[in-house]
Amino acid sequence: MTDDALFETLTRAVPGIVWVSDSKGMVEYNNQRWRAFTGMAPEAGLGHGWLDAIHPADVAAFRAQLPLNGADQPEIQTEIRVRRHDGVYHRHLLSARHVGDDRWIGCAIDAHEWLISEARDAAHNRILDLVLFGAALEDVLVELCRSAEKQLPGATCSILLVDQDGEHFSTGVAPKFPKDTYNGIASIRIDARAGSCGTAVHEKRDVISSDIATDPLWEGWRDPMLALGYRACWSKPVFDSQGRVIASFGFYFHGKREPSGGEKREMDRLRRLAAVAIERARMLEALRESEEHYRYTVELNPQIPWTADPKGKILTVSGKWLETTDVEEGEALGDGWLTSLHPEDVEPTKERWAHAVATGEQFETTYRIRLADGTYRWIKAHARARKDDQGQIIRWYGAADDIHERYLAEEKLRHQAYQDDLTGLPNRRQFVNELRAALASASEPLGLMVLDMDDFKLINDRHGHLTGDAVLRLFGRHLLSVTEPGEQVFRLGGDEFAIISRLVISDQCLFARARKIETLLEARMKGNKKARSSRASIGCALGSPDEHADEVFKRADLALYAAKSLAKGSVKLFDPRIRSVATRRSEEFELARAALREGWIEPYFQPILSLRTHQTRGWEALLRIRHPEEGLLSPIAVRSALDDPRLGDAIGLRMVELVVDQMVRWSADGVPFGQVSINLATENIVNPGFSGRLITLLDQHKLARDSVKLEITERVLLDELEEVICQRLEDLRGQGISFSLDDFGTGYASLVHLQTLPVDEMKIDRSFISGMRSGQKGSEIVRAMIGLAKTMGLATVAEGVETQAEALLLASWGCDYGQGYLFGRPMCAGDVANYLDGHPSCDLDPRSQNFASKRTSLLQ
Repeated sequence: MTDDALFETLTRAVPGIVWVSDSKGMVEYNNQRWRAFTGMAPEAGLGHGWLDAIHPADVAAFRAQLPLNGADQPEIQTEIRVRRHDGVYHRHLLSARHVGDDRWIGCAIDAHEWLISEARDAAHNRILDLVLFGAALEDVLVELCRSAEKQLPGATCSILLVDQDGEHFSTGVAPKFPKDTYNGIASIRIDARAGSCGTAVHEKRDVISSDIATDPLWEGWRDPMLALGYRACWSKPVFDSQGRVIASFGFYFHGKREPSGGEKREMDRLRRLAAVAIERARMLEALRESEEHYRYTVELNPQIPWTADPKGKILTVSGKWLETTDVEEGEALGDGWLTSLHPEDVEPTKERWAHAVATGEQFETTYRIRLADGTYRWIKAHARARKDDQGQIIRWYGAADDIHERYLAEEKLRHQAYQDDLTGLPNRRQFVNELRAALASASEPLGLMVLDMDDFKLINDRHGHLTGDAVLRLFGRHLLSVTEPGEQVFRLGGDEFAIISRLVISDQCLFARARKIETLLEARMKGNKKARSSRASIGCALGSPDEHADEVFKRADLALYAAKSLAKGSVKLFDPRIRSVATRRSEEFELARAALREGWIEPYFQPILSLRTHQTRGWEALLRIRHPEEGLLSPIAVRSALDDPRLGDAIGLRMVELVVDQMVRWSADGVPFGQVSINLATENIVNPGFSGRLITLLDQHKLARDSVKLEITERVLLDELEEVICQRLEDLRGQGISFSLDDFGTGYASLVHLQTLPVDEMKIDRSFISGMRSGQKGSEIVRAMIGLAKTMGLATVAEGVETQAEALLLASWGCDYGQGYLFGRPMCAGDVANYLDGHPSCDLDPRSQNFASKRTSLLQ
């Protein structure tokens, strides 16, 4: 086999996108997975064409690193978002290596489903924690709604609980609805025309109302929902373990729509979670009620009262002891009562009773007693000592209460909280506890293996989720069968499992053990036709005694990422170099937090000029960080933090506050700054408090609302919360705020967005302006964009204008404004006044004698 044929065969076998490029990112080869995932022809992904399938934010970050320096950084590991053929961005784990001669080879593995599953498992655990630790049912319902709203972007969720009579709702919870929405709901009778939720409960079926305004089920109920802006409602009945309807789970949307297949599956998962959480929360409420009943009846009227002398010997016992145990009262005196206890409970009970007798402290314990029929029941025993004036014990008074049902219910809840429902294996919560305990008690290193099933998503896609669940159960059983005494198996969530091994004490032993497990698993999984292609990638890390469990898991998890970037069934030991990517991201987050905390954020301003009058129209505010040691830093230094919802929103709001404050100072100094453009992130728009804060700042400082223009990108338009975003933009526009569509042409928004969104300006990305220099096609693209904007009544701003020839040609085509180094680099606020005073106008008069020659040379 030739080298080329071998290379082609290997790239076909890799479960991800493989490419070869030079240090400038010019791709010369991509494998078939590229076409299968993106839907783009292989040749379309050559050169820089592959960037068309990458998220715009990631494209900008990539370009900032060019050219790649193989000598200083021979290996790159990062996360990148790739657009699938259906338009959905999937997060990929990318690994690229320099192979010499200005050539790089890389691989990107789709980690999208894993990350979504991890978020879903985290929400599941939060809700179970609330239930397990006795949170109020209303708090559990609120968390259920909030978790559902995160899993189904764009949804507003409600849960209506069904009363015990089954004919009325008892209460309703909807965190995003007005507080009085469900006042009086208990008086409403459930029937077939009580909206989507009432019908779902009455008919015990899913009800999808894609248009509330016209759906007859909403007759008499639709006005309040329409007034709140909701146009669609999907309702699902929630059943308990006996098949009774206990609640209705409602999902409201601002647009008329029906659920997709993925949304239906997600709603089914949420319904199952709601059923478990509501039933268990009600069970705990019943237990609490039972305890109150116990306190008022049993404690005051003990079922089996008894007394003991100061040495702990039983003196008297109620006749109910004989009724319960069939042991005569005389036989129970002294230490005779211990013969009725379960053999496993005798010694622990004796130890606790001896401690109470020795210290005089209150005695309380649980144990099992043998009944007359030979079965055992759980008993709670408690006693207090009566003491004389000198504190000496005179006598013990105690009682024993039957808590069998409550004890079993608590044990069942405790077991469910620490066991994975699907596979029966210990879950992530139990894994964390066991890993911490193992490290705390270890006298020598122990091994941690984190496993992930390769190509598991393909099983779900090809055979459905029921088959996928069956494969997970099969994998869990095989994993148990290949482990040995001294090893524990856990399911962490999704298709991720873990093994804690006390059989290895070195990296070499751990690697050999993991490789053996992978080989055994592969042999067993091959026996199943649908699961034979699903091998296990394994990340390994050695944990030292008393080391923090989170750190050990993080190392194994990073090693798993590295293994997934290799061939299927790879085993990878943790290497400190693997940490570099995670460390860099953590550093960017920390820098962003420090910048917010210490006030290092500073806006810089770049002028925007009219290409017709040559006058400065205004400025674009650009993010900079003035570090006390490293100097002025660009946004690249915190690019990961800008994608984080909380930090991105906080940075955006801080920029608005700083820019408005600077505008106030300019106004006081008489600086004619014009209009200032501010970039917005999705998180700013989604944040309900952002728009109010912006309007308040402008009005408070008596600044005209049209003195600010907000720039949004196509990335924002394509967000899953598009409907919410559009509504927020319309609200701001109605209050006098204008919008500009930034970086037009670099994303994947359709022309429909230009028709429906409240933008009055289009900014042509600098990549298209620089493309004008490469020939006729680049110029024609820009000219077409300008023509499109004019047709739709939008002003145009050309970004990245660097030469006078570019400005002349753009002006001749009707482009309204220009921005770029030709007119001025980004500058601090203090330089703006000087710029406006002394910056000369460019000679852009089409009648000038050198205009025609410059225009012609640009097109050549």
